[in-house]
Parts: sequence; structure tokens; C-alpha cells
Amino acid sequence: MASIPQQRQMLDYIVAKLESSAGRIIPVTRKVVRNTNTNYLEVDDNGLVILVDKKYTGPGFRALCRELAGGKTDVAVVFFKDGTTFFRNAMEANYFKSEHDLSLKHYTPEQMRRMILLSPEEIFIQDRGRDIQYYQPDSERLEEGIETFTFRPARFDYSHISSDRFKPSNADSKRLFIWGDRRHEPGDLELAGNYLIGE
Repeated sequence: MASIPQQRQMLDYIVAKLESSAGRIIPVTRKVVRNTNTNYLEVDDNGLVILVDKKYTGPGFRALCRELAGGKTDVAVVFFKDGTTFFRNAMEANYFKSEHDLSLKHYTPEQMRRMILLSPEEIFIQDRGRDIQYYQPDSERLEEGIETFTFRPARFDYSHISSDRFKPSNADSKRLFIWGDRRHEPGDLELAGNYLIGE
């Protein structure tokens, strides 16, 4: 979970980058579901940017999105990319399934490096057919900005199991995803539909 200073940095960054394209931006922090403070931005009359900087329960996040979105036409959801709560790398825990010709044997080392264990909140957005957007804090390797990822599910292949044993069906994973397209936007932003995009 992002610390309070990190949450503030995310909010301040997105507000600053939206200022040139939006007439009105109102940062809000309030308890929308249960006792969890949620940070979001009201943008002009019909825009909303939900800042996901902490975990929610499965139904709690769905209820949050439903309640905040209301009748708004432009609703973006931006996750805090910390690699711990969101955008969690799955290679370390799953590489043996590739290396030892198990259920992920058909993935290359590069594809395994791009494998992410999505949280229930990220899966909720992914299941709606949307790319997932993240706030990328400044780091040694990456510049601060908004990153947009296109994911596809990892597919389990059980062809290594002989037919005389119980053999699960080959299937798409419900939680493991591989990113293919990645877009980094460090400049000014505008809210368009369900995304923050570069001006």
C-alpha cells in the first residue's frame, strides 16, 4: 500500500498534469465504502479519476467504482504502481513452471519477466476489457508518469501430464497476466473516456 506521502505525490502529480486541459479539478478524500478513505478527482462536470493507492475488498472496490461513477461519462481508474500491492511481478514464484517444462513451459524468459499477478482490483478493470493505467513514481530506472498496459491472460498448458493421470484442462489463468503493450506518458494529460492520455 502506498504511504500517505506517496498518495499525496500521486494526487498532486495528476492534478498538475491535468491543469492545462481541465477547467475544474476538485481533489476529494472521503470514505466511500466502509472505513477506507478513497482519493479521487472530480474533473469538470462529467469527469472522474479514481486513485487506487490501497487495497479494497473484492465487493468493496466494485461498490466504490459503481457509487463514484454514477452518471459520469469519463471515468479513469489509476493504480499506484508499487510492485507490491499493484503490478506485482509473478516471475519469481512461477519461473519453475517454465524452466521445468510444467504448465507455463511455452513462455520465454522475456515473457516470464512480463508476467504479472493482478490483484482483484486490477482484475475488475481488466475484466471490463480495458487497459490498466498506473501512476509510476520516479525511480532509479523509470521517470514519473502515467503508464498504460495491455494485458492478456497467461495460458496453462498441461500437455506434460500423461493421460493415465488426472489432467486439468488447458485454460487461461484467472490471475496471471502478461503485458504486451506499454505506453509511458510523462507530459501533460487530459481525461478522455476511461483513460488519462497525453495532450
